[in-house]
Amino acid sequence: MRLWFVLIGAVALLLSGPIPAVHAEEAVEVSVAPVGVEPPVYHGLCAPEVRFVLTAAITAKGPGTVSYLWSPGSGERGQLTFTEAGTKTVQTTAYQYVGSFPGPHTAVLSVRGANAAHATFTYSHSCTDAVPQTTQIQPVEYVGRCGSDVTHTISAQIDSPVARTVRYRWTDGNGQPLPGLEAEREVVFTEPGSKTVSAPFQRLALNNPYGYGVAEVNIVSPSPVRRAVTYRTTCVTPEFTALTRVSGSCTTGTPFKFSLTGYVESDAIAEISYAWSRKSDLDGDWVREPWKTLSFTADGVPGRKTVTTTGYAGGESTEWRLEVLGTDGVTVSRSRGFRIPCAG
Repeated sequence: MRLWFVLIGAVALLLSGPIPAVHAEEAVEVSVAPVGVEPPVYHGLCAPEVRFVLTAAITAKGPGTVSYLWSPGSGERGQLTFTEAGTKTVQTTAYQYVGSFPGPHTAVLSVRGANAAHATFTYSHSCTDAVPQTTQIQPVEYVGRCGSDVTHTISAQIDSPVARTVRYRWTDGNGQPLPGLEAEREVVFTEPGSKTVSAPFQRLALNNPYGYGVAEVNIVSPSPVRRAVTYRTTCVTPEFTALTRVSGSCTTGTPFKFSLTGYVESDAIAEISYAWSRKSDLDGDWVREPWKTLSFTADGVPGRKTVTTTGYAGGESTEWRLEVLGTDGVTVSRSRGFRIPCAG
């Protein structure tokens, strides 16, 4: 019976596969020493990036596999295989950018074999780039009439740590000039500091259903750095298309009643407030009916919605127009009038 159990155990071992061999050389005692950083100190333009090459020497006391990790540095990890005792060199590249925290930086190389070992690297950088800190468009969200004559202000703050001339452009998210702002510009720093630059920004259609665009101040020299702002433009147009007499008679004295037809057009998704307005017979002021709302959705832009109302003549003549409530106030259509034929 004992032999039978031994045979069963042997068969189970064979079916489960070979037992992994334990190689003593896989775990080897290691040490690590920093060789250096190139460059150890950097002062100058940081755009688009500054590269620091970190070099270390890993020593194994015999054959085996060693793993290592750079942290934070590049975060690179890897393995080295030693067939015998010796030293191997490893490198990584750490990057620093414009606006990143200046001064000393620390990276650590961690090595693990039969034991753990560490090497510390210190390097520093400081940037002399001109840096845009803020970009703004006022108003950042706009609803109303669009065109090259409709302008708002785009502005940005530019910081420079040294005296110099900074050249910049106003561009969109694709690096193309903003409408009306094609020319390259410059701002002169006679000493380190901050300056605000601004320009008239044209409100034009952005040709996407959400009306979103990107504008940025794009520093051209001494080094390319940019700062962007997202904005929204909804171009709306009210149009008064017809004023038709429905009823009214001079002979019978029936009041004159009119049907007013027009449309509101939008190039982006939006809730648009509109109203009909009549010119007062007394003082010539426009008297507005209550505001109403039109909803433009994704499948309906760019597009237009027809609006109607019924109006009455209050005197010798009547004059009406269609209005849309926008960010900068009211956008109006051309007006249409009708003179009462029997007045006077």
